[in-house]
Amino acid sequence: MGAIDGGAAFLRMLTAAERRLAVLRALTARRRRVRRPRIASAALAVLIPAVLALAAATGDGPGGVLLAVGLSLAVLSLAACAALLLLVERPLNRRFAVEEHAMIEEVNRMRELFTHVAERDRWEERLKGSVRERLSRFPVEGGSLR
Repeated sequence: MGAIDGGAAFLRMLTAAERRLAVLRALTARRRRVRRPRIASAALAVLIPAVLALAAATGDGPGGVLLAVGLSLAVLSLAACAALLLLVERPLNRRFAVEEHAMIEEVNRMRELFTHVAERDRWEERLKGSVRERLSRFPVEGGSLR
């Protein structure tokens, strides 16, 4: 994070924070897209054996081939779930946490310095209002992005 030594630097940092917020929103959307197939594969891994066990309990048990295919599909679904979690979702979550923390630290600093910079550089009311509105788009301590 650079030094905020004037209004121009403040506005540059605000623009950079807005870009970081856009990256975080894209990461949030990507996390959602990854989470759906992971949940679906976990559901299949649980449902297939449950259906096979229910069929066996009712006396209409599946044949050996059907049982083998069903259990193989359940194992593959479980493997897909684990792979999505460990190889895709977890790294995305870590990157999101790091980016979010950096952005919030940056924006909190700008919120603290806003009135001082605006007074020192004698910003007109229209610019102050615009900057206030831009700062209000950012979450406080990451509550709204998760």
